Amino acid sequence: MRTITGNIKILADQDYASKTLEFILCNKYGNQLSALDVDGQIATKKTVATDTSGNFTVILYETEEAEIPMFYKMVFVENEDIEDIKLFIQSGDSDIDFLNLIFPMPELNMFYEDINGAIVFKDIVFDIFERFFVNENIFINNDEKNLIEEFIKYADNTRDSEIIEKLDQYLATLLPKE
Repeated sequence: MRTITGNIKILADQDYASKTLEFILCNKYGNQLSALDVDGQIATKKTVATDTSGNFTVILYETEEAEIPMFYKMVFVENEDIEDIKLFIQSGDSDIDFLNLIFPMPELNMFYEDINGAIVFKDIVFDIFERFFVNENIFINNDEKNLIEEFIKYADNTRDSEIIEKLDQYLATLLPKE
């Protein structure tokens, strides 16, 4: 379970105090899940209210740890003008702002192959980082952007990943030798 925090001021140009938010656990098609086999400890729907400043806090299941694809749909009950927001809850111990959970973690397996137990990164990885290192913030899709963000989180010691560690070693081999 992870504590999600946030402030809805940036989403609502009207009154943002005491607004009701629902967090609905959904399958990959956006349908509410009604039963889960996780010892009955996961609420499929939670409701919270913002405080007078528009802040909220809620504890949700870490969806990216699940064996099946799922996400939480964040619904603004009293304001139908604000579209529902998909949240992909990443594992972690610290509180996290909901804005950091809008995109899923990258599907890292898009960028490497497991060949006889050895991880081999595809050429696209070098291209992405080459663009990034020359400060071209041009990404073909969200997966590329998320890969860079995931790598930065690893570099900042906020996330640990065996694949990202191998990616770091791979990138080190690409640097020009002095």
